[in-house]
Amino acid sequence: MPEETPPPPSPPPLSTWPPPPGTAPGWAPQPPVWGVPGWTPPEGWGPPQGGPGAGRFRALSLGELLDAVFSLYRRNFLLIAAISAVVQVPYALLSTVLLEATGAASLLSGGTAFNNLTVNPNGTLSQSQLNQLFGLIGVDIALALVSTLIVLPLATAATTRAVSDRYLDAPASLGSSYRAAGQRFWALVAQSAILFGGGVVVFALVAVVVVLGALLGPGGVLLDVAAFIAVVVLAVFVYVRTSLAAPAIVLERLSGWQGLVRSWRLVEGYSWRILGIRLLLGLITAIISGIVVGLLSVAGSGLDVSGRFIVTEVAGAFAAVFVSPITYIAVTLLYYDTRIRKEGFDIEMLARSL
Repeated sequence: MPEETPPPPSPPPLSTWPPPPGTAPGWAPQPPVWGVPGWTPPEGWGPPQGGPGAGRFRALSLGELLDAVFSLYRRNFLLIAAISAVVQVPYALLSTVLLEATGAASLLSGGTAFNNLTVNPNGTLSQSQLNQLFGLIGVDIALALVSTLIVLPLATAATTRAVSDRYLDAPASLGSSYRAAGQRFWALVAQSAILFGGGVVVFALVAVVVVLGALLGPGGVLLDVAAFIAVVVLAVFVYVRTSLAAPAIVLERLSGWQGLVRSWRLVEGYSWRILGIRLLLGLITAIISGIVVGLLSVAGSGLDVSGRFIVTEVAGAFAAVFVSPITYIAVTLLYYDTRIRKEGFDIEMLARSL
């Protein structure tokens, strides 16, 4: 008969296993639990640390979302304020210089020219007053273009990148945020141009309806009212459905049109929720901005026209630097929250970490 192979030796009892280095005699192993000294979980494993920005991926209630927005802002205050100041401070300086150079500052500050616009005996405006009005209109248009095509795209993209990095527990800096903003700048400009073009088309259609209403006489008033209501409803609907386009463009590296389509599909089924959150955030930021601007305006109430104008510009810039980022943070977290609810983003991130 062939010789039988002896069975392998049995492992030693648990109580006789050698203790890890640095442990007292008589140590017995315990089931691995989070945080036990001497036991390191595999990479990517571990308990949730609590809150966005610390690796928690789950749908948030309204209260949790607002808490996450302000907590993330507070923890990264210097970075987010610096990102906003890089574009908002130069924009405020440009606005101040242009309005002062054209004489439009006195109009905005309630100066003498503004108070006397309609006191001429013949009911007309003087050439100086006309120049001020045209200067104000021209400067407002130029500043609106700069804000829409440069300031907002850069601020939105850079803040979105920084907030996303901190939400996903990745390092974020001023330089990396603006490098990402530069890469997605033209896509965001294209998105703004598409929405602006759509608004122009709708405005032209409304103008045609108003003209038709005027031609119809008293009965045309109902047509004008119906057109106004339809435009407001359409504007709100498009605003909500495209509200997540910016983070989609920045974080998924989409084109302007693709970002709008992505947002349209992502928001579907959650329009009322997002509308309510955006309205609440708009109210919160409006109250904070109003308090800031009001306090600074009171401080400058005893100054002359130029002094009051400068104080007003400083108050606006202060609100833009420190209050506007709240909206950008909220939209970024809303983007992730909607993906979690609709696409199982938390499961996707967990799968990547294992």
